[in-house]
Formats: sequence, structure tokens, C-alpha cells
Amino acid sequence: MMRVRIEEAEWSERAVVTRLPFRFGAITLRETGEAHCRLRIVVNGTEAEGRSAQLMVPRWFDKREELTGPETVEELRESVRTACAAAPGLEGPAAAITEDLRSEVRARMLEGTPGLAAEYGPALVEMALIDAICRAAGLPFWKAATADLFGLAGHLPADLGKADLEGSLGGIKAPARLRLRHTVGYDSPLTRDEVGPDAPQDGLPVSLEEVIERHGVSAFKIKLKGEPEADLARLGAVRAVVDRCAGLAVTLDANEQYGAAEFADFLRGFREDAGLAPLRDALRFVEQPFDRAEALSAPVPEDIGVPLVIDESDDRRDAFADALALDWSGTSIKSGKGVLRALLNKARAEAAGALLSGEDLTCQPGLAWQQDTAMAAACGVRDVERNGHHFAGGMQGAPEEEVAARLAAHPDIYVSKGGRPGLRIEAGEVAIGSLDCPGFGGI
Repeated sequence: MMRVRIEEAEWSERAVVTRLPFRFGAITLRETGEAHCRLRIVVNGTEAEGRSAQLMVPRWFDKREELTGPETVEELRESVRTACAAAPGLEGPAAAITEDLRSEVRARMLEGTPGLAAEYGPALVEMALIDAICRAAGLPFWKAATADLFGLAGHLPADLGKADLEGSLGGIKAPARLRLRHTVGYDSPLTRDEVGPDAPQDGLPVSLEEVIERHGVSAFKIKLKGEPEADLARLGAVRAVVDRCAGLAVTLDANEQYGAAEFADFLRGFREDAGLAPLRDALRFVEQPFDRAEALSAPVPEDIGVPLVIDESDDRRDAFADALALDWSGTSIKSGKGVLRALLNKARAEAAGALLSGEDLTCQPGLAWQQDTAMAAACGVRDVERNGHHFAGGMQGAPEEEVAARLAAHPDIYVSKGGRPGLRIEAGEVAIGSLDCPGFGGI
């Protein structure tokens, strides 16, 4: 454990325009901002600096119908501003600092702000703090986590034993390879014939069919819209494209759009449709079908028949413990929720024999991608949803020298494609060994 003091925290924003429109839930993402944080700390009289980045996704952290997409992004900006203003002067181990910061920012945000939105800024600061601690120690993230330099063992939730945490942290391995789970947006073209004339002419795949052919991806996250008949028809269309994939793996994401009765209708149709057998056989879990306000209010029905994992409901440190008590099968991890929370949930999942999934927030290649990937690799997830390289950009807003430095430092991860930095994907995987360097996510 390292005791630190935060001396300075500042943030900036980079504009991101999506390469392709991406629909999730009730919104189609076309442009937004990427928040960047820089933190200066003191450890044992020595200064260290850390950085972090995360996309500000509209209407995911806060889905209240009365708010527009831009208003929810401004809410995230306010969370970051508040966190950066409250961080200087905080001291102690990282686990204690970040929990104090979360409490402070929640108290300062407007009444009614959802927990995920209020904690977005603290999560961004936490990532920069982790980076600074790793750099001060001269260690990569996975080794710092194994040694518990962040002080989690001294700041345990009531449901998790110290031995379980230490055993979980001790099992973390160096990053090697990451299997991609490609996101199939609800309106995304599935075949070449569906690609419209306004699609980008950059030589990169657009349709699901092209992604499979170019990158060899065989794991998929399929977005649902909360309407049983339409969702079953969409799954039939997706099945026609993906059932040729060897080693097929599938997850479904409803983004809180189903009520209990409608979801039961969907599952009935999913079970009874013979044409969907390849997807049923490959299904690993369904992600957050129910609204976060209701999802943890009662146990999961015994006859549900499929594993369910929380995502939007994971809006506080103890949410996964509550979900396990209600017979949910697992939870998702995202750096935008909190990296240290992910490490705690790794230990919880291993102790309970539960699922831990890796889901991104459309993070584009660059620091956000590298940090989220370093976290996911340390947590040992089976595969990770990755869509930022496909729908968003390649280090948009980054100066040329930064792009060049990342390409040079991580040749296993990146390749320059037509002047645009993209992921080096081979057989559906990306080699990530270059993340095994001091800091959180490398250069």
C-alpha cells in the first residue's frame, strides 16, 4: 500500500465524431467529447504525474427522459469539474481517497443525479491516480494491483474477506492477448448489401459480414431494443451472418429497455425459435434487461433460464454484492465505473463462482482503450466488448506527436491504416503485451 497526496488535478476535452452512427438504447451516438485528466501527486516526498481518458457517452450514465443527450454530457462534464476541484489535498491510500472523492462529488452534484453520472468524474480521477502510483513505483498496473499498492485490503466492503481479495489479486497475470467481442448495434448493417452510400470510404469494414471476414472475430455483443418481436427478428438476421463462425460466443444487451412481462415473452420466443439455436447454444449471458431503478428490487425469477448480469445497476461499490444476493449471475466492469471497483468485483465473482464481463463505453483507441484493456486483462475476463475502433475514431483529437508515440510504443496493439491509427486485429484478438510497462495503460 502506498500513501499519497493529490497536489493538483486538471482536465481537458477532445472532440470525437463517430466514424459510423452507433445506436444503443434510445440514442444514436454521432459525436461527443473525450475527457482527459492529469493528476500530480506526492509519494514519500517525490512527485509523480498520472493521466487518464474516457469518452463522455450521452444518455447511458443518465437515461432520464427529460434530459437531452447534450444535457447528459454536460452533466458528466460537471462531474469531472467537481471531482478535479475536490481532489487536491486528499491523501491516504488510493482506495480510501477515491471513496472519499465519490462521496464528496455525489454530495455536490444536483439532487437526482444518477450514481453512475455522479461517479464518472471520480472514476476518471481514480484512473489518473492509479497511473501516477504505478509510475511512482515503476510498475505496470497488473503488478501494482497484485501487490495491492492501492490499499484495497485495508478498505474492504463487508461482504468480501481479506483472504478472498488477496487470493484474487495474487492471481493476476501479465497482459498477453485480448479477445474482442464485437458490438452489433441495433441499426448496424449486417451485410455488404445493407451498407449505404454515405458509409465512410476508408477501406475499413462497415458491415458485420466485413468485420468477420477482415478481422476473424467470432464473439459478438448484440444490442436489443426492448420489443420482443423486433428483437427476435433482428437475432434471426444476425444468426444468418455469424453462425458460420467457429468458436461462436454471443452476449445480448438490452440496456434497461425490458419490463418483466415483455422480457419473459422475448425469452419464450428465443427458446422456441428453431432458427435461433446457434445463438442459444453460444449465449453466455444477457446484460441488464431491466431498468436500474427496479432491477435490484426483487430476486431474479427462478425460471429465467439464462444468466443475467448487471451493468447500469452497478452504480455503487456494493451493487454487485446486492445483485449476487438476488441471484443475478454476474456483473460487468468498465473503467468508467471505477477500476478499483472492478478489482473488488473480480474477487467477489471468483468467491461466488459468478460471471465477470468486460464491456467498454465505445472507448476509442488511445489512452482510454489502453487503460480499460489493462484493467480488463488484469481482471481475467474471457473476452471484452470492443467497439470504439469500429464506430468511433482512432485517437481523435490527439496531437500528431502523441499518435506517433503510441504507435511506436505499442506496435502489437496499433497499426496505421490509411493514416488513421487502428487496432492490429488477428483472428479476432489483439496482442497487448506492450501494456506490461510502468504506468496504467502505458504511453
